[in-house]
Amino acid sequence: MSDWDDYRYFQAVVKTGGLSAAARELNVSQPTVGRRIVGIEARLGQKLLERDGKHVRLTEYGKLLAKRIEPFVETASRLEKELESFGKSEHPPVRITSTDGLALYWLPEMLGKLHEDEPDIKFLLLPGNQLEDISKREADIAFRVRGDLVSGLPISGLLEENLLEFENSLWASSQYLENHGAPQKLSDLTSHKLIAFNETYMAMPHMALFDGEDLSQNIVFRSENVPVQARAVQAGIGIGVLPDYLARQLGLQRISWHEEISTTQFSMLAHPTALNHEEINRVWEYFLGLKT
Repeated sequence: MSDWDDYRYFQAVVKTGGLSAAARELNVSQPTVGRRIVGIEARLGQKLLERDGKHVRLTEYGKLLAKRIEPFVETASRLEKELESFGKSEHPPVRITSTDGLALYWLPEMLGKLHEDEPDIKFLLLPGNQLEDISKREADIAFRVRGDLVSGLPISGLLEENLLEFENSLWASSQYLENHGAPQKLSDLTSHKLIAFNETYMAMPHMALFDGEDLSQNIVFRSENVPVQARAVQAGIGIGVLPDYLARQLGLQRISWHEEISTTQFSMLAHPTALNHEEINRVWEYFLGLKT
């Protein structure tokens, strides 16, 4: 079984280029770093480093491993620092994970209101479209797009509550509309620049308006991140389908549109045992009270 802390030592060697330099960065002895690397090599059955005097070079396998573990080590380090920032406490923060849009433009306001009534509860908000695995208790509560098959988040054995339904509309910047005018019907969109998800997420219902061969050439900016799409719209690059709650906060202009644009439904998930913790259960019940 891997000791994931070993990979932090390996990454330090990759970063600094030598065992001694890595030891200085980690504030440990050089033999300690060496033992950690040997331990990884023994478990994997592969050489990771080739010694060259005082320096080391990565083997081909070492290069592959360094590339693969970098995001995991950085995430673990960031989470460790965030948790430590709360200090030693009898009650750790409630870990909430959500899509970037909710994390930036909706959850802070909702958590702020909750904190007024529950000042003893602390929060750790983990934004990102790749949601943590609730079943492994890497987060306590998750907000996800309901029916989103892209994230691959398993829901077997988890509690899931349909929670929110957000309206989506066509939005553009004032400058864009001044320069290009507003489309009135579907055929007008062929004369406009569009902003959308990457191809993986185009199957989402509210993107149906843009998901056709006739408009694919008009999509000039793509991102899987909704706030990034919104900033592109704000910059005047083109027109986007955005959640109303987010677009209004950015001062964008809603385009009047007679055809229906699907709403986005969010659900809230938790592992049943998580709700045995008083603070987590209080947060869960608070959001259930917002249910639409």
